Amino acid sequence: MNDLIRLPAREVVRALGRGEIDRSSVLDAVADRLRRVEPLVNAVPTVAVQRARRDRRRPFGPLAALPITVKDVVDVAGLPTTYGSPLRRDAVARHSDPLVRRLEERGAVVVGKTNVPEFLAGADTVNALFGRTRNPWNGTLSCGASSGGAAVSVATGTSWCAHGEDTAGSIRIPAALCGVVGLRPTPGLVTAAGTGDPVPGFTVHGPIARDVADAALLLRAMVPDEAVPHVAPGPLRRVAFTVDLGGRVPVTPEIAASCTRTVAALEGLGYRVEAYAPPVNGVHEACLTLLAHRAAVLHGARVDRHGDRLGVALRAEVAAGRDRTPRQVADAGRARTDFAGRVRALFARYDVLVTATFGRPPWPVGEGLDPLPAGEELAAVAAQWPLTTLATMAGCPALTVPCGRTAAGDAVGLQLIGAPYTDVALLRAGRDVERVRDAVPALPVLPAVPAC
Repeated sequence: MNDLIRLPAREVVRALGRGEIDRSSVLDAVADRLRRVEPLVNAVPTVAVQRARRDRRRPFGPLAALPITVKDVVDVAGLPTTYGSPLRRDAVARHSDPLVRRLEERGAVVVGKTNVPEFLAGADTVNALFGRTRNPWNGTLSCGASSGGAAVSVATGTSWCAHGEDTAGSIRIPAALCGVVGLRPTPGLVTAAGTGDPVPGFTVHGPIARDVADAALLLRAMVPDEAVPHVAPGPLRRVAFTVDLGGRVPVTPEIAASCTRTVAALEGLGYRVEAYAPPVNGVHEACLTLLAHRAAVLHGARVDRHGDRLGVALRAEVAAGRDRTPRQVADAGRARTDFAGRVRALFARYDVLVTATFGRPPWPVGEGLDPLPAGEELAAVAAQWPLTTLATMAGCPALTVPCGRTAAGDAVGLQLIGAPYTDVALLRAGRDVERVRDAVPALPVLPAVPAC
């Protein structure tokens, strides 16, 4: 069982397709791993292995019965879609989201739904319904949000790949803090049921996996056939590198050194690296305005109806949105459009922009249910956010790849941002990062989670 869990997803798919292993053996391995690690990390509060066993579809398609997890914001028939809220404890979906149907038609087997902060509000994956998800390398530290459960499920081996969702870093930050790969695809590339989002293109669905090749495997299954011709093949060789957006983000020396060392090593593979920081003045602030406005539109009525039955982070986001004037929201929208144009000009000169994904180690978490860092940690964590809101505002794909460890054992993520629809080329560049980076362990080996 342990050897099977250790295999890359693509090798499991290959073995399933050839009949070298069967679906029951794979599900047994997942069930065993869930029993061992879930009490320690709480990443998959809704386990669906029995649902997967009852599914008698023949494992056709590129995923050939590969177990995956789905973030608890997307409908899976017969399972609750809670958004991490006690208010939706019994909200069982009658039908699967089109994205889930597409994945299942292509051979994916859903074995669980992963934890999120309530209605995705906050910096850490914790809620009053299911509790806190723990960082798999050190349970006293944060795993990030809002796809924290998804990243932890992959990092701990309870799934080979996971569905995630990213608005302003919700795939990339947890993936970086947990030492796995996460891709925010080009907006519109991966389609799902509409939510009436007032800021189109902000939220996207994408893959989380242990390595880049496995992320590419899941991405191919996520993308509708009609979208594939729009994806540019690459390669990406001209690199603009700024670990900290030209000094705007306080990246720790150890993380900066790890990222810089990895990018320098890419030159040995034929990459041309130049130091360059794009002009981003006001971009993050505009993003915060749009995020606040979005929260007020999506959740304002819910907050009015349920008040303090909802968490403090969601109520604070809605209040911030209601404080924004229509003029401020309109100005932020124009800033987004202007910035996307400036980034297009950047990609006429460079193929990929590389930064740190998150410039400091994960922060300590307590035993309570607050999804925001405590005390001075809040400002320190918030100061990292411009690294990931950049791609959101530009409408670009962004990939985080592990590139090393700190002396304390914390994962370090390197972020690669490409022009729209260069997702495939970005993944190829990510594989080159894996070739030159410092060694990183594939699954947790610290006492918090048992090794395979």
